[in-house]
Amino acid sequence: MPLSNKKLTTEEKIEKSKEYEDEMTRLQNKMKTMRTAKKKLDAEIVEELEKAEMVTNQAVGKKFRSKMSIALPLNKYGEIIDFMFMHEDCVEFVDEIIAKHKLELEKAKAENQEEQSVEENVNAAETESADKVVHSDDGSESA
Repeated sequence: MPLSNKKLTTEEKIEKSKEYEDEMTRLQNKMKTMRTAKKKLDAEIVEELEKAEMVTNQAVGKKFRSKMSIALPLNKYGEIIDFMFMHEDCVEFVDEIIAKHKLELEKAKAENQEEQSVEENVNAAETESADKVVHSDDGSESA
């Protein structure tokens, strides 16, 4: 990338080549650092999600156990849950809850996409408006 229209001397080309090499090395080092940071962040995310799931499972377990009049061993709770899911009414109810939850998620996603679309349209209109101003300036300069 010559700095002007003049031709570069051999020494200037050598210097420019060294600058490119230094910049590429700097960028490679930055990428290595970013990869390391991303791996660490991803590991933290996985750990946090696992903790959140454990907390959720504990809350579900507490809620379920609070409905029982006596504390039972874990395998007995398992038997109760398995039995509940053998009944058609219970399975249908769970399916309804899941379907409602999916609808809520889809509705929220659609609303989010709609908001993003509106923002994109506004940004596109602003860019188009700015382009028209630039183009009209270009036209007046050539006239």
